[in-house]
Amino acid sequence: MSTVRKPTTRRARTQPNLSSPSYSHSPSKALDTDLRERGRRISSDGPVMVLPSSQSHSPSHICFLPPEILAGIFAYCIPTEQFPIPSRTEAPLLLTHISSFWRSVAISTPDLWTSFHINYKDPTEDISLANIWLSRSLNKSLSLSIAVDFGEQPQQAIVDALCRHSKRWKHVRFDFRHLLCPPMYSLDLAQGNVPELTTFEFHARDISNTNVSPITRLLSSAPKVREISWVDDLADMETLLELPLNRLSRLSLSMEHGTLDYLKVLNECPNLEHIRITKPLLQTTHLQSPLFLSKLMSLNISSDLTGILDHLILPALREVRIYSVDNDKHAQPHSILHHASPHVHPHPSPASTPTEIWDPTAFLTLVDRSACSITSLSVTPPMSEVTLLMCLPRMSASLVKLSVEGVVIGDTLLRLLTRPSSRSRTKDDAVMVDGHADDDCLCPKLAEINLDTRVVSSPGVLSGMVRSRLNLRDDSMNNVSWTPMKKLRIVDGHRDLESLKELSRASCTSATSGLVVDIIPKKPSRTRSRNYFFRRKLCASR
Repeated sequence: MSTVRKPTTRRARTQPNLSSPSYSHSPSKALDTDLRERGRRISSDGPVMVLPSSQSHSPSHICFLPPEILAGIFAYCIPTEQFPIPSRTEAPLLLTHISSFWRSVAISTPDLWTSFHINYKDPTEDISLANIWLSRSLNKSLSLSIAVDFGEQPQQAIVDALCRHSKRWKHVRFDFRHLLCPPMYSLDLAQGNVPELTTFEFHARDISNTNVSPITRLLSSAPKVREISWVDDLADMETLLELPLNRLSRLSLSMEHGTLDYLKVLNECPNLEHIRITKPLLQTTHLQSPLFLSKLMSLNISSDLTGILDHLILPALREVRIYSVDNDKHAQPHSILHHASPHVHPHPSPASTPTEIWDPTAFLTLVDRSACSITSLSVTPPMSEVTLLMCLPRMSASLVKLSVEGVVIGDTLLRLLTRPSSRSRTKDDAVMVDGHADDDCLCPKLAEINLDTRVVSSPGVLSGMVRSRLNLRDDSMNNVSWTPMKKLRIVDGHRDLESLKELSRASCTSATSGLVVDIIPKKPSRTRSRNYFFRRKLCASR
């Protein structure tokens, strides 16, 4: 059935103790508990805390469920974050404080304890916490994350606590900082002992090459590693080439300073299917011929790096996202699975000054040269509606999903996206698209449109475009098959919003699945002080 999604608000929660050291750099929202208290509460021999009740109640039906069914219910209570911060206000710890029966079931269900994040501060408490959590996971595969500010001091104990379970590592993230001195840690316990590791994320801040080497050696010994996210201070070709690039299907790179020969890196990645590159600047090697990557399906690239596309052939390319580093939302730390990262604060990029309008020539030439069929396009770089209209005809026959942010959309694009039989054209609408007048159809397979941007269309133009793509009685026109529109995301307050809601409600009576109108809340304007940004000096040892 069709639905109209409205902005929702989350239930109010107790404010976290932000002064607690364990939450100084959390990978997601801070929670209202301290790791020290948490370590004491979850100790296996600790007392059971039963939540108080205002009245005496008879046992509920859930108390009589068999343990295996209750354990299955508990699994649905686990936070959705890839690396949840242990908290007594959320599962699984919360489940151990309800009753002795629930505690027993929760502790004996290893699937509840297979993922966590620790901001390492106190050796005694945090190592105890890690050991208890890992012991309860028994022999299950692990997704674990740790942030360590070494402060130029050895912190081998917590590293060893994790490495003892390296055989079960599946998805691991290390966030290490302040390691400019000689070697401060070892991964010897895990070296050659990571048979199940498939995904690894490394965030390095002020770390010498000597202290990066244990990571590259570990990954080289991981036979199943397929995804690597690498965020570093300095572009270091020698370090990157030590990674098992030939085994990777996903690669995400972001290095703050210097330049990088991306083509030299990509030349070592014959099995790459997805790539994301944001920084640093491009250092191009002049090749005799373009680099052919037969398996690359997804490209996520900063707009100021699209010059690299002149040197590539990507016949399997399907999904493209081109974004601006000026946009805070899209300048987030790299993560293959899109979760936040500890120790990474918003900070201005060297390219964060006003930029020129993005030139799509290299991208369009790549599409032509590769003969690829783009099904998903997401753009956020500084560009005009006319520039966007230059791109769409090159992928019109295959495009299924379009996402636009930061590009002011007006009547021209919306009328060209309107199905021809429903299009009322004026003299001003007879524009040239990609060098020729468009009298036919643009993107007939387009089923999802995300307009997280200003849409300054005339009344009825946006709703008319959507209406023309619904309830298609004749699904073909000029031998072109049309796909009914399934989803529209639009910023709250648009003048056609009520008409769009009505279309969504009416579409539920059609034979096909209905239209979903997803309303995007308006973004409040805010001015950030200079203290908001995090300034960091370049790692001197590299």
